[in-house]
Amino acid sequence: MFVLKNAWLATRRHPWRAALTAVIALATTFGTVVSFAVVQENATAHGSAYRTQSATATVRPTAATAATYDGTDAAYTKNYLDWSQYSEYANAAQQKGIQFGYTFTEDVPVRQTSKFKAIPGTADASASDTGGELQLRAFYTLQAAQANDWGRYTVVKGKHLSYAQGVKGALLSEDLAKKNNLKVGDTFTVAHPNDAKKTVTLTVRGLYRYNDPAQGTDAKLAKDNRLNAIYVAYPAFAVAGLDPQTGQEAADGWAKPDLNIEFQLADPSTYQQFAKVVKKAGLPKTHEISSPTLAAYERSIEPLAGVAAWMAPARWVLLGVGGALLLALTLLGAWRGRREEIGFGLTVGATKGRLGWQFMLESFMLTLPAFAIGALAGGLSAKPIGAALAAGHGTPVTKDLMWPVVWWGLGAALVLALAAMLRVATFRTAGLFAGEPGEAAEKHDEEAPSAGSEPAQDADDAKEAQMNA
Repeated sequence: MFVLKNAWLATRRHPWRAALTAVIALATTFGTVVSFAVVQENATAHGSAYRTQSATATVRPTAATAATYDGTDAAYTKNYLDWSQYSEYANAAQQKGIQFGYTFTEDVPVRQTSKFKAIPGTADASASDTGGELQLRAFYTLQAAQANDWGRYTVVKGKHLSYAQGVKGALLSEDLAKKNNLKVGDTFTVAHPNDAKKTVTLTVRGLYRYNDPAQGTDAKLAKDNRLNAIYVAYPAFAVAGLDPQTGQEAADGWAKPDLNIEFQLADPSTYQQFAKVVKKAGLPKTHEISSPTLAAYERSIEPLAGVAAWMAPARWVLLGVGGALLLALTLLGAWRGRREEIGFGLTVGATKGRLGWQFMLESFMLTLPAFAIGALAGGLSAKPIGAALAAGHGTPVTKDLMWPVVWWGLGAALVLALAAMLRVATFRTAGLFAGEPGEAAEKHDEEAPSAGSEPAQDADDAKEAQMNA
């Protein structure tokens, strides 16, 4: 109890040094926990979390092929794959034992009619050249709608699409509905791309709004403005005669639908196997296979990787600088001005072991509470801080991370305490009378007649503490 009191009195003699030691210990621990959480989450995101991601696979035109698109030249539709070509890829995968599901999207341009007009483009051409001023896109399932490459949307009025047979409801953009004074429940008519006399009548089931800022509003052709997209479920598309299946008469010109089958695979490893099979099965040079879901996941963790890239080395710099400062402050507190205190303690009968334990307690009092508070604060703050820096990607602290931090903190506190105790352990008893080598200057300072000097005050406090003991 008396040793604890003496340690507390010694700590109180230098409040600024004590406070600085505690702040550095807290900040170092806090920063270490947060940085390790970010680095660990980045490793997980690129490792085990990536390996468990479900993967989709699509076969689409390459960027070079897409660059040749001309909305007034129907010859571009030669780049559209049909059902027979996709069947070859599916059969090749099945022969290799690869399991997959699928969904798909189909779309064709459709013509506006006298009572239903598209939002104009900046330089529209004749429907005979473009196939129409609107784009009719069919989704086979809800998953296909969620993977819409024109952008995710939200139905703001009415209902979402129904994928049951016989339902002809359609979704219109708010802008397109407003232009035509349509509301939920109204009907509208569009015409086939190759025949203006052949029409399709649909019912407005709902109005949608894109989740991201509208793009394509400055499109040259109206059909390339995504606000002119009409979304339907596949049954309505098929009933309208817009999907020529294998064995039927093939559609020509803009009436040939752009079929985009999305294969659903278990994980990235299965996707890699599937991609190899598709390439061997005769993937055209104008096309490439990719995984939209894996690409989206990789984009989502790019900010996390960027933060981890600078936090990984920064954590070691923080540990190095913080540890060096703590060691310096500990040695300063244990060695500067403590010679007379130690000598007086030994003179009145205190043992070196007791004095060494006092010096260790002084270090523990400053570092252990700071380590605990820093670890707790870092554990609670790592997730929101990581999310703020990594564009919303959480960086939680796991028990696999916290336990090493706890043990490292205890180990660091013990090392600092031992460093403080070494002052007593290396104290030469002969120095009580003859002075220790190298300490002449220190002794001279201690004996200086300055009443306000720190060594003299330390000695007085030490004597008082030892008398109390």
